Amino acid sequence: MKNLPRKNDKRESKEAAKDGASLVANSGRGKDKGDAKLPGYLLDYKHNEKTFTITAENWAKHRRDAWKDNYREPIISVVFGDGTKLAIIDWNIFMDLIGEDNE
Repeated sequence: MKNLPRKNDKRESKEAAKDGASLVANSGRGKDKGDAKLPGYLLDYKHNEKTFTITAENWAKHRRDAWKDNYREPIISVVFGDGTKLAIIDWNIFMDLIGEDNE
């Protein structure tokens, strides 16, 4: 039986292309984790119609996976059914982006 692409694979591919990111083979199901990579970052795409929940445990796992992949920073990209797109990032990365001291 031929392996057909999963619906998520097509959505992840589309989002990665929009983001200028490189897709991870097997979308994190193999030894390489995450869905896509940007320089210094490991992305995990989540597509949900209306809601998304994250736990401290989910974040910790993605952070570990990102760190093990050449010390990347984790990003969770949430895409809602209406096209709204959010990025969940570590607070220290946010502070760096806005140019504030992390203390």
